[in-house]
Amino acid sequence: MSPNSSNSAAEGIPLYKAAWGPRITGLICILLSLYFGNLALDFPAGGGTFPIFAAGGTIFLSLLLIVGSFLKPGEKANKMFCLDLSYGALKPPILIVLSILYIIGITEIGYFISSIVFLYVTTYAVGIRNFKAVTLTGVILFPTMYGFFVFLLHAQLPTGILF
Repeated sequence: MSPNSSNSAAEGIPLYKAAWGPRITGLICILLSLYFGNLALDFPAGGGTFPIFAAGGTIFLSLLLIVGSFLKPGEKANKMFCLDLSYGALKPPILIVLSILYIIGITEIGYFISSIVFLYVTTYAVGIRNFKAVTLTGVILFPTMYGFFVFLLHAQLPTGILF
């Protein structure tokens, strides 16, 4: 590759034309919505009403996204999409994975331990380094949330293996 090449390592790895981004995103959202909507059909006592509505809304918006990518492709539609592997570009997917692990952790480990770990890890991941403020937030937030869910809503928080 020559020094004057437009595809430098800093720009990312060219994969496909940018017009396919919304189409692929829309298709993935539709598939996920169909899956979760199907799961919600088995919820007891009408508990699946909102998830089915949310899945239907997501499918509708995804179809609009896909159709819009064909009707109005935009200026950058013919440019190549480049995969950016920098920390700034990977931060949103990292936070999504951390959130999924947190949800699993709540049921497996327990609400309090998982929430404390999640609070510190995510604040560090987004660049907050004032751990006194993070600790103060946790000291106020977690007992307040516990009181709200347990005493006001009479909901049981998952206990997991620790508590």
